[in-house]
Amino acid sequence: MKITYDVDSIKHIALIETLSRVKVKDLFKLNGVIYCVVAKNDVNKLIGSKGIKIRKIQDMLKKRIKVIGFDDDINVFVKNYLHPLKVDKVENQDSNLIISCKDSKTKGLLIGRSRSGLIDLKRVVSRYFNISEIKVR
Repeated sequence: MKITYDVDSIKHIALIETLSRVKVKDLFKLNGVIYCVVAKNDVNKLIGSKGIKIRKIQDMLKKRIKVIGFDDDINVFVKNYLHPLKVDKVENQDSNLIISCKDSKTKGLLIGRSRSGLIDLKRVVSRYFNISEIKVR
């Protein structure tokens, strides 16, 4: 899948790279939130001490920004994307992604209303990896 950027996304990438001195791998907007994908070693550098840098950028853009650390391993990347949620295990079997959760609250937050959480997760993961379906257990 070819990734294209609009003018606003290019401006946001340039602003983030200038202020944080971090190379942005990808940037996309989803449900009013800007997702910024950087190398896993640069996440702390972008967020800054006590979140100062990222708050400054959020105030300038007047948008919420979520930082995701990129990893070549699909399991680690999905855990980074879902970060505040505690996921037990992520498995990749024949281009199917299986996510295991302990409690029903985490499972509900992951799936979302009308499966919107799963649809968003599939859209994001499909940008980088070849998957056909996501299942939650």
